Amino acid sequence: MFIPRSGARRPALAALLALAALPGCGGAERQEPQFADSPAVPLPGPPGSSSGAPLLDAPGGAPEELPGVDTAELVRRERDTWWQLVSQLYAPCPEQAVSLAQCVRESRACAACAPAAQLLADKIRGGASGAEAQAAYGVRFGPNVKQIDLADSPSRGPERASIQIVVWSDFECPSCGRAVPHLDEVVERHAPHVRLIHKVYPLRSHPHADAAARAAIAAHRQGRYWPMERLLFENQQRLEEKDLLGYAQKVGLDMARFRADMAGEPAARVVARDKAEADRAGLSGTPFIVINGREFDLALFSLQGELDRWIETELAILGGREAAPGGGTL
Repeated sequence: MFIPRSGARRPALAALLALAALPGCGGAERQEPQFADSPAVPLPGPPGSSSGAPLLDAPGGAPEELPGVDTAELVRRERDTWWQLVSQLYAPCPEQAVSLAQCVRESRACAACAPAAQLLADKIRGGASGAEAQAAYGVRFGPNVKQIDLADSPSRGPERASIQIVVWSDFECPSCGRAVPHLDEVVERHAPHVRLIHKVYPLRSHPHADAAARAAIAAHRQGRYWPMERLLFENQQRLEEKDLLGYAQKVGLDMARFRADMAGEPAARVVARDKAEADRAGLSGTPFIVINGREFDLALFSLQGELDRWIETELAILGGREAAPGGGTL
């Protein structure tokens, strides 16, 4: 489960959890789709609309097919919702001040249009409401692109890789421990196009998280961050000081230096720096994942399956190619 910080709530998460509890979606009666008038997530729009764009006028007529977008599995109600979204939302490229539907239909010079329309279809087919699909579109393609200072944070993969994944973790957080295998698999599967950067965010609710974060930073100062990280996540219930010292010995660290670095002011400054940067970027829980400046919002996207498709779509867009029809995109 995604673990929020104390006092923080994600309305979209509550909605998705409620949706997951339903036995199914559908109904015999036709219902007009309803969307949020003022979505909390900024939406793509023309140049100058960096804080988010309004919706375009509602479409008339029946839903249409769009080239390269698979909507075959949508029932009538879902197709109506999808068509209203692609007709009222602006295209993801600011220079194309037209609807998403028009961008795809006219093959405009925006490689993200077809993948964006497919994202909306996939979300609706998966049971998301119109408002939730709209929020996912805003997160994935909207103007809220975060500027992250990678500094000297531990990383894997080429420095100039096309995909830069930054993740903030708490070593005592079970969700972080479950996220690590997915992230590692993505890096391996999409090498050499992906770089993974780790930062720390020890939560106050976890009594051992701060010491574990400083232990990881101390290991990084000796070039052994990744094996130390693995041990910390594999032993989340054993993070007492004696345990941390044992892990340091196991990965072959200079113990005197490790103790000094772990207790020293530089490690504390890195923890404070990483936390402050995450707070500026909008962290509301751990793990907090940002891909090429956009949050992989765990209230809207799942690590299993959707993370891979997000990466594949990003690579296709960066390469100027559209994702294969029917393959699923993010």
